[in-house]
Amino acid sequence: MNGAGGNSTRLVFDDDDDFNDGTPLCSIMFSVSVLVLVLVLFKVIYERWVTPLSNIPGRYLHSITSLPMRYHMIRGSLPAFLLALHREYGPLVRISPQRVSIADVDMVKHVLGSHSYGKTPSYDMPKVLEPNAFSTRSAELSTERRKQLAPGFSHRHLLDMEDRIVQCGVTNVEKKIEELLKTSKGSVVVQYYKWFSLIALDTIGVLGFGRHFGALESETHELVPTLVRIRVFSYITMAFPWFKKLPSLMGRRLTTLARLMDFGREAIAQRREQAGETIDLLQLMLDSGHADKRLPQMSDPQIVSETILHLIAGVDTTSAGLTWTLALLLHNPDVMQRLVSEIRAEFPVDVGHISFEECRQRLPYLSAVIHESLRVMSPAPGMLPRLAPAGGLRLGGYFLPAGTWLCCAIGAVHMNPGVFAEPEVFDPERFLKEERFNMLAFSTGVRACLGRNLALVEMHVVLANLLRRYDLALPEGVPAKGGVPDIPRKTMMTMNPTNPDRDCLVVISPLAGQ
Repeated sequence: MNGAGGNSTRLVFDDDDDFNDGTPLCSIMFSVSVLVLVLVLFKVIYERWVTPLSNIPGRYLHSITSLPMRYHMIRGSLPAFLLALHREYGPLVRISPQRVSIADVDMVKHVLGSHSYGKTPSYDMPKVLEPNAFSTRSAELSTERRKQLAPGFSHRHLLDMEDRIVQCGVTNVEKKIEELLKTSKGSVVVQYYKWFSLIALDTIGVLGFGRHFGALESETHELVPTLVRIRVFSYITMAFPWFKKLPSLMGRRLTTLARLMDFGREAIAQRREQAGETIDLLQLMLDSGHADKRLPQMSDPQIVSETILHLIAGVDTTSAGLTWTLALLLHNPDVMQRLVSEIRAEFPVDVGHISFEECRQRLPYLSAVIHESLRVMSPAPGMLPRLAPAGGLRLGGYFLPAGTWLCCAIGAVHMNPGVFAEPEVFDPERFLKEERFNMLAFSTGVRACLGRNLALVEMHVVLANLLRRYDLALPEGVPAKGGVPDIPRKTMMTMNPTNPDRDCLVVISPLAGQ
């Protein structure tokens, strides 16, 4: 534009202006790139050839990145991933820059046997929840909480509560089957994974909170999908711990977690309004610190966190254990026939329900079948990570520095031929020969599963009574191939079938003459 004097006005940049050729900016970007490259190369060299973990066998890629391990975690294929590595490299294998996986039973028992090996940060709960018996990394809190909760899982207490277990897992099941048989042509087809989940929910509802959910009766319950979602979320946060910060970053809680927390609060409030003589897990937590003054009282937020744990663990592990045991029986007719013969020979159909104590004393093959099922298809066959203590340790001839993640691969231990002969074979006979001390489906040591006794009682009582009164078989056209069935499955905390509506069907028929 021309001014009054007719002279044009121009913007003039000096030749050395930063915006002219961008040389200083390019120099900075180049320097940063070089620095990043140097740091990456340093990490690769250090992790692969310098750190003490570089001596541990494993694949090159796994020594410099945890992405392959995390990929298999998210896919739900971690147990198969670990098993393949152990078969290739032996009982100790490096699976990430800071993690080693262990498949030697003595090493695993040593690591899990004391509080010297603390839990890893992956166990931490979202901040809206208090640490519970499973998640806490504090040895003191773990010991304290187990003392508070252990009475509710003792054999004596479960025997006192067995009539409730029978009601949920036997009486209600028989009633449901009889209703279905009335409208059928001699047999019914049931999706047993769903049924076992509903049975387990009904049982934990009665034993844990004195509540009758009626899940099996209605064949559904709103807590079932909620528990599945929270289990999957919890597992994903173990693979990617920063996900745990999402609820607080977003300014709200996850809907599923909020729903379970609300359930816990409502259960506490209802029990205080209707206090009675019911001695269930909820009452034990509310009474904590009163009967035994050496133990502190539990706060409401602590009880809520334990409530969520009981729901998840009480439903998922038991239903998975029952599902895989029945799947193995259906696909191995010879084992099924021997077990059915044992049960029906010992207990005529017209006699009352079979108790857990009767199972233990008179049905050794049933116990062997259950333990072998828990070995070959463990409900939770993934890894239980612990931290190497200060000063490090020597394991399997290798030095592992402090802070190393020691991942106890339960599924790989169960498939270790040095622990179980012919591990790929489904052979209940092995557990008639006193091999149970190496079956680690419920973990081992100071933090072994608190609900182990409850799971075993449920599995024995449900299966014994179901197999005594009904004939069970695969649907027509589904072959019983023998061995471990190749049912597609994913492991996200627990191992579950991916397509139960197709792969978990059973034909239930009444016995001839009934």
